[in-house]
Amino acid sequence: MRLVARDCSPLAPQPTAAEAAWLRRLATNVRATDLVVPISGERDEDEPIVYCAWDGTWWAGRYVGSLSFEGHSLTIEPRFGLATLRNWLFEATSVVLTDAPGKLREDESFIAQLLASVWAHGFVEAARHGLPALRRDVATKGPTIRGRLDVAASLRMIAAGGGQVVSVRSERSLDHAASDAIVAAYEVLRRWLGVPDEQWMPARAKELIPNLMSVTGACPRVPTKAELDKIRYTPITAGFAPIAELSRQIANRRGLAADVDASGETKGVLLDVAELWEMYVLSVLRKAAAPLTVTHGTREKAATKKMLHSDVTGQGLGTLIPDAILHDGGMIRGVADAKYKSLHPSATAPNGPQRDDLYQMAAYLGRFIPPDDKNSWGVLVYPYDPARPSTPQAEQFGPWSLDGGRKIVFTALPHVASDAVIKLRDLIVRMTPERYVWRAQA
Repeated sequence: MRLVARDCSPLAPQPTAAEAAWLRRLATNVRATDLVVPISGERDEDEPIVYCAWDGTWWAGRYVGSLSFEGHSLTIEPRFGLATLRNWLFEATSVVLTDAPGKLREDESFIAQLLASVWAHGFVEAARHGLPALRRDVATKGPTIRGRLDVAASLRMIAAGGGQVVSVRSERSLDHAASDAIVAAYEVLRRWLGVPDEQWMPARAKELIPNLMSVTGACPRVPTKAELDKIRYTPITAGFAPIAELSRQIANRRGLAADVDASGETKGVLLDVAELWEMYVLSVLRKAAAPLTVTHGTREKAATKKMLHSDVTGQGLGTLIPDAILHDGGMIRGVADAKYKSLHPSATAPNGPQRDDLYQMAAYLGRFIPPDDKNSWGVLVYPYDPARPSTPQAEQFGPWSLDGGRKIVFTALPHVASDAVIKLRDLIVRMTPERYVWRAQA
């Protein structure tokens, strides 16, 4: 069987009894973390790939991609369309997706294009100062010493009548596991995209790949994670660590699509759309909030705080990590959190926002904002839904006040970055006291 769904949406049509039984086994036995290729290098906790709601309706989770399980396949397409994901990805990473899927089947092209674009962008960024030439020890035999003398090896050679010594010198080389992983991923992506003249690759990547391939060969062995972890990068080459790991994951999913085979082995690749949405919101927010400074709570561990602390040991309990914190000098002016959900009312959330999200934002404000500060606020940012163009009530009737006077606002953000910047800037000006409005206009 082959099922097709859209992320964060009920399956349409709903599965038959046999399909539902398969989905139930899939939800129980397959973890998203085993199939998701991260875009930013760090992700929040996983959610189910598919799940059955309280009313018996089957839903797809927040991922897009294809997978196979027990000889059957599931493809999850982006509910807002590939063009929207293009906008988000370009805003977050300056990556441009091509419009040439080549020989890929239509239901698989979007995942391969996204992966290829993220990979190519990461490779070019890492190679800003050149390829990852790392130091390694090279042993040579000869009548003279080049580098340091390998006493034990030299004695063995002399005893055998060789008349030479063994010396070891350190030299820079591209012959290491990171290079193997990058070339292996390139070969997988090139084969599956099938685009003439490698049009999906930036010019800089086209220049660099042949240099790596001259060392690794065209089909290098895919290194293990342990082999990559052993690499000792320099400060200049440290940017290759995440792209090498991403390359390893791409290369190990050699097919990228959910090829159904008789073995029943679980295969496939998923992308976390909620992760991409968070990156998009953060990028837009940084442009809209100037001159306020925006820090990313998920990535910047200094922003992490505990909700509770033990009176006995001082140990913290309940980690609070908002997606973004807005600073004015040393003072926090706002807290923002991206939610890849619907802001419109639903059966499980009749008022629009989900209860857990409200409690989460209240906890953020209680922990990061002083109790007597009535000028700071929190914002929950949702994607605009073209299928429901009306303004959600939670946004329309905002801001909303907590008992202490602090405010929470909700906004559905456009998918075009320039429009999103304007909407967020207007919200920030509206929520900021007069002295900060004056500074923003200046």
